[in-house]
Amino acid sequence: MNDYNARLEQAQARQRRLHLSIAAGLAAIAVTVLCIVVFTNGTSVRILPEEAAASGRIEVVQGFGAAVGTVVYTIGGAPVVRASAAGYQPSDRQIAPGEKGRTVDITLRPLPGRLIAATAPQDARTRWSINGQLASVSAALDRPLEAGDYALSIDNPYFRVETRTVTVKRGEEVRLEVPFESVVGRLRIEALPKDAAVSIDDAPAGASPIELEKKGGAYRIAVAHPDYVTVNEVVEITWAEPEVARAYKLQRKPATLSFSATPPGGSLLVDGTRADPAAPLAVESNVEHKVSYLKPGYFSETRSITLRPAESRQVAFALKAETGKVEVQAQPAATVFVNGQEMGPTPMTLELPAVPHDISVRKPGYRSVERTVTADSKKPILVRVTLETELAARLGAAPPQYTNAAGIALKLFKPTSFVSGGTRAEPGQRANEFVKNIRLEKPFYAGLHEITRDQYAKFKGGAAAGGTGNTPVTAIGWEDAALFCNWLSAREKLEPVYVMRDGRLASVNAAADGYRLLSEAEWEWLARRAGRDKQTIFPWGNEAVVPPMAGNIADEGAQGKVQVFVPGYNDGQAGVAAVGSFKAEPSGLYDLTGNVSEWVHDFYSLEPPVGNAVERDPLGPSFGDSHVVKGSNWRSATRSELRAAYRDGLMAGRDDVGFRIGRYVYGGPGDAKAQ
Repeated sequence: MNDYNARLEQAQARQRRLHLSIAAGLAAIAVTVLCIVVFTNGTSVRILPEEAAASGRIEVVQGFGAAVGTVVYTIGGAPVVRASAAGYQPSDRQIAPGEKGRTVDITLRPLPGRLIAATAPQDARTRWSINGQLASVSAALDRPLEAGDYALSIDNPYFRVETRTVTVKRGEEVRLEVPFESVVGRLRIEALPKDAAVSIDDAPAGASPIELEKKGGAYRIAVAHPDYVTVNEVVEITWAEPEVARAYKLQRKPATLSFSATPPGGSLLVDGTRADPAAPLAVESNVEHKVSYLKPGYFSETRSITLRPAESRQVAFALKAETGKVEVQAQPAATVFVNGQEMGPTPMTLELPAVPHDISVRKPGYRSVERTVTADSKKPILVRVTLETELAARLGAAPPQYTNAAGIALKLFKPTSFVSGGTRAEPGQRANEFVKNIRLEKPFYAGLHEITRDQYAKFKGGAAAGGTGNTPVTAIGWEDAALFCNWLSAREKLEPVYVMRDGRLASVNAAADGYRLLSEAEWEWLARRAGRDKQTIFPWGNEAVVPPMAGNIADEGAQGKVQVFVPGYNDGQAGVAAVGSFKAEPSGLYDLTGNVSEWVHDFYSLEPPVGNAVERDPLGPSFGDSHVVKGSNWRSATRSELRAAYRDGLMAGRDDVGFRIGRYVYGGPGDAKAQ
C-alpha cells in the first residue's frame, strides 16, 4: 500500500466514525424525548371502593401503553384500561386525551351471590317471591342476588305457605331446601238423583251425598246414574279454598229421533225449531215433543212423541197435496200466464197447488198486470184486472216536469189540434207560412229554456265558440244540435232519434223515445195554443203592440246594432240575454219570444199542403237542403218576425240562432225516414 492509499483509507475511517457518532447522538435524543413524553403522560388510576383497591390490578386492554402499578403510560390515542379486584366484577374505562397525566376513577361492582332453592316435594306451580316481588313460578329457584338479607316467600296452592329469611354473601352460593306441608281440606258432593254413584280419580267413593277429608290437590270427580248423563269435573282443594262443595243435577240421557219425509224439500220442526230431516236428532227423554213437517202446496202434519232415556225412534211423514181454485177475469179479455206458462184466455178458472204463483195477464198494446197469489183449499181466489193501454200507462207514470242528467228542465205537454201558419189576409203573413190542420196526439216533453253554452259544453267536453255561461248557445249547425240530442239519449239509455253517419243525418227514427229537436208543429203549438183558451197570433196574444218585458227583442237600447227596432219598448238587454231572464209565457216555457231563434226538427220546404187534410204529429219532409228556424230573436222588430207563425230556412248556424230540446213520452208508432 503506497502512502496515498494509506492516507485515503484513514480519511474514510474518520468519516465513518463521524457518521456513527451523529447517529448515536440522534438515537439518544429520540430515546430521551420518548421517555420525557411517556413519563410525563402517566395517568393515575384510582380503584373504588377502597376495599377493592387493596387487591386491585390495572392493565391496558386496548391502545399503546403500559400500566406500572396504578399508573398508565401511553403514547397517543385514547387507550382502554381494565380494573379488577378479588370479589368484584372487572370494569373497563377509556382514558380520553384530555385526562392523560391526571387521576381517573374506576368504580367496581361487587360480584353477586346466588340463591338456589327447592321444595320437597317439587311442584311446577310453586310461586317464589323475594322481598314481596314475584321472582318465578317453577319447581325450583335459581337467582343471582346482590349481597344482603332477603325475605323469601314460597307459595303453592296445595301446600301451606312457607317463608324464610336468607342472607346472601358476595360471590357465594346459598342452597336451600324447604319441606312442604300439605293442606288438609274437605270435599262434599251432593247429586240429584240421590243414589248417583261417585268416583274420585277413577276409584269408587260411594253414593251421593258423600263428605271426605282430602289433602290439597286436584281431583277428578265423576257422578253417574244409569238413566242420566254422567257428570265429570276436576276440583281443587287449596290453602285458599280448603273446603269444596258440589251439588249436581244430572240430566236424563237423551233419546234419538230419526225421520222419513215425503215429499222431500219440506220444513221439519221439532218443538218449533227447524231440524234436518236427513240427520238423527237428540231430544230430551221423558218429555213430550211436537214434531211437524210442512211444505208449501201440501197439508202439514204434526205428531206428539215421548221417548224413554236412550230410546231411538223413527217418525215418518207422507204429506198430501193441497190445491185451490183461482179465477182470473180481465177487461178487455186477455191471455193468462202462470209462472211464465201460457194458460189461455180470460175468463178462466185454474186449479193450482197451494203455493205462491206469478200470474200475468197480457194483451198486445196494453200494459201487462202482474199478481202473486197463493191458492187456498178453503176458499177460491178471484183475480180481476182492468188493463190499461201501454201508452196510457206510460203517460200516467210520466212526471209533469223533470230535470235530466245534464241539468235541463223539461215540462210535459198533452197537445191538442190547432191550425198552423197564417192566411194571406193576416197582417205580416209571409208566403212560406202555409195554413195546415194539425192534430198533435202524442204527449211530449219540451225544454223550459233554450240550451245554454254551459250545457252544450258538457257535450263537447269544453267551451263552445263564444265561451261558457247561462246564455243560449248559438252559431252551431243543425247537425250539431242533433248530435247533442243523441248524446243526451245515450246518457239516459233512451233510443236515439237521429241516425248519423260522419256527422250527417242518415235517417230519423220517428218511433224512438230519445231526445230530439221540437217539431215545427210542436213549437208553433207551444207558442200559440198551449196554456191558452184559444189560439193566438203572437206568443203574448193577438194584439200587435208588444207588452212590456214580453221578451228580448230589438228595443230602443239596440239602436246602432240593428236596422229596425221597436220604438217605445225597452227590455234592458242590448244583445243575447241569460235564459229565463223574462217571465214564463202561457205555456210555462221561456223565451219563445225573442232572445234567439231556434232550430226545429223539420227540413225546410216551400211545398204547400194538399187540400184540408189533417196532419197527425207531423215531423216535416223526409229530405231537404236546409232546416226550419222558428221564433224571433234579439234582433227582431217587425210584425212578421214577432208572429208565432214566422218561419225561415237555414243551412248553417248563425249568431242569433240556438235550439231547444224535446222528446216523446213514449216511442212509436212510426217508421224510420231514410234520407
